[in-house]
Amino acid sequence: MNYHNFTESLLREQNYHNHADDFYTKHLGATNIVRYNRNTNDDMTMQRADIDVSFTHKSKIINISEKFRAKDFNDLYIEFYSKFPNVRGWLDKSQADYITYFFPTRVFLIDEKKLSEFYKNQLSPTFSEDIFRNLIEQNPNNNAQKQHYIKLQNNKYRVRIIQAYNKTQDAAWYTMGIAIPFNVLADFGIYCREFSF
Repeated sequence: MNYHNFTESLLREQNYHNHADDFYTKHLGATNIVRYNRNTNDDMTMQRADIDVSFTHKSKIINISEKFRAKDFNDLYIEFYSKFPNVRGWLDKSQADYITYFFPTRVFLIDEKKLSEFYKNQLSPTFSEDIFRNLIEQNPNNNAQKQHYIKLQNNKYRVRIIQAYNKTQDAAWYTMGIAIPFNVLADFGIYCREFSF
C-alpha cells in the first residue's frame, strides 16, 4: 500500500525551518521572524489562516504561507481539498501575503492574493468534485496521480491531479489537489520570483 505518512512529513518540514529562516534573512532582508508552530490558541489561529511565519520587512509585517516539496517538478501544487470531500484546501482560507515555495535547490516567492484570485475565479470552477472522487475510486487507500487537461480562456493546459492518502496512528483521509506548471501561472499574470537556495 502506497500512502503518505502525515506525521513524518510534518517532522521533515520542521527540519527545514532554520534553512527557511536563513533564506528570509539573507534574501528578503527579514527581521523579527516569528513562527506559528506551537500548540497554542494564538498559533493555531494563524495556522488556520494558512500563516506559518511572519517577519518584518521595511517596517511592515509580512505573513507567509510555507510549502515544501521534496522534488522539483517545476510546478506548483494547489490543494483543493485538505480532507476530501468536507475540508477545502489552503487557498480557500489563506490570509497570507506571500507563499514561499521551497524545492531542494530553489525557492519561489508567490503573491498569494493574485494566486488566490486566479484559483477561485478561473481554476477551481474547472474541477468538479467528481473528478477527484473518480481518482479515489480507481485508487482506493493509495497515493495516485493522473494527467488532466483544463481549458482556460480558450486555451488547453495540462496539469496533474494528485491524490495523497494520509495515514496517522488514529486516522486516514485523502488530500486532493493539482500540480500546475509555473509557465501556465505566468500566462495569467502570476509571476513567481525565483531564488537559488
